[in-house]
Amino acid sequence: MPKRSDNHDTAKAEYIARKSKGEKINLRELAGRMGIAYRTLLKWKSAERWDEDLPKKKRGGQPGNRNSAGKRNAAGSHKGAPTHNKNAEKDGAYSTIFFDMLTDSEREFLERVPLESRAALEHEMKILKFREHKILSKISDYESAEENALYISSVLDMRTPSKGQDGAKQTMGMYTKDSAFSRILKLQEALYKVQGRIAKIADSLRALEESEKRILLETQRLEIMRVRAIGAITVEVPDDQGTKGEEKA
Repeated sequence: MPKRSDNHDTAKAEYIARKSKGEKINLRELAGRMGIAYRTLLKWKSAERWDEDLPKKKRGGQPGNRNSAGKRNAAGSHKGAPTHNKNAEKDGAYSTIFFDMLTDSEREFLERVPLESRAALEHEMKILKFREHKILSKISDYESAEENALYISSVLDMRTPSKGQDGAKQTMGMYTKDSAFSRILKLQEALYKVQGRIAKIADSLRALEESEKRILLETQRLEIMRVRAIGAITVEVPDDQGTKGEEKA
């Protein structure tokens, strides 16, 4: 097994120490000082999830803090957002569902969602396998991209009122871009999570199948014991009218 580089642990320790203080870190500059290839540093950071080792920050104000005293939404105030408010909703991934506000098509979709154990697991498995396929396809696209290719990840477009055709004049535009390698790392992290969930569902389906087989064998065993106990077997015999009746042997 190759020896772990001393710069590996040093780079991680400096990253965590500076990030814990709220400092912004230039990974290229850090890699240069440590004598490490920039892509190697990115690989270490992503594979070992350095950000998860950062100290957890406590949420909320400190004891005795009165920053929100007298504010509209402070504790004890009856004012605030109205019921069913969705002002902060972005993409709907974590949206609260109010059933009385669903459309007919949304209610129909919910009615089609399987609730029985096996059907629900198989339904989720299909969705996850589709996600896995899409992620692998995107990774393949980025791997075949040019080495210096960049992709826009966010755009900040600042405008001021104007008498032009669009009614506004752009004063400043800021664009954040990702490299193909950076996007591959993010996709691989998402892929690991999807594949982990796929493995868990596969285990659950396997356990469900084994349980069903055990139940079937136990039912058959009990039927054999019943036959031995009473010495009779119930068979179905058609009568003259074609309907089925029962006869004990």
